[in-house]
Amino acid sequence: MNPTFETIGLEVPSEKAFNYLAERAGDQGEPTQLNRRGAVLHGRCWKLGEGLEVWTVLYESGSGDVFYADCRPGFRARYIQTITPWALQNLTEVGPAGFRAQELHIGLCGLAYRARVRRAPTKTRWLPLEKAAPARAAHENDWSLSGRVIAFKPLRNPLSGGELFWIHLDLERIKLEVLVNQRALRGDALKVGATVDAEVWLQGHVLDEHALRSRYEGVDYGSSRASFWSGLKRSN
Repeated sequence: MNPTFETIGLEVPSEKAFNYLAERAGDQGEPTQLNRRGAVLHGRCWKLGEGLEVWTVLYESGSGDVFYADCRPGFRARYIQTITPWALQNLTEVGPAGFRAQELHIGLCGLAYRARVRRAPTKTRWLPLEKAAPARAAHENDWSLSGRVIAFKPLRNPLSGGELFWIHLDLERIKLEVLVNQRALRGDALKVGATVDAEVWLQGHVLDEHALRSRYEGVDYGSSRASFWSGLKRSN
């Protein structure tokens, strides 16, 4: 069915399984509502844990008819990116104010269909998958990339138990978070400094002012107290 769900550790082998997942997301997800040119988009965000999500969207026409629109996986990225509003279409939670903004603050993540780790460094790559491998491109936001591992962490899908890896990659122009199913990861051992080649579905979510303020996580007690004050010193 939809291979993007495998990237967050969910198997959706049939249309029946897909519909069941969409129904669970609709029943258990947090509601959102957006007006769109006389119609309404009704969204539900089912938060599975560890930043993993399933989104479902219903479209309500001006006449009151309701149609299924979409169901897709998601991941709440840990770091903030700043983009112009027309730079990425696959964003959840974009309100009317977002389309008028000069820039958007977003969490951006690549959900990897497949990935390979290599010890040897290589040239950074960031290319639409329809150009790199047209036969494998399924969505307009599919990308082929190659970057250096800055950090990584194993994750477990709380619903399925699937083993995943969160990987932070340096792509020179940007630093991108990538989520990959352990079963889809090939090559050498994953470690900081290694190179990861991946084909990903790029997705993200918009952070409003409340979300930006709430991202403060407190004092890092792994640092010395002296370092807290070093940035406040000034010369007389």
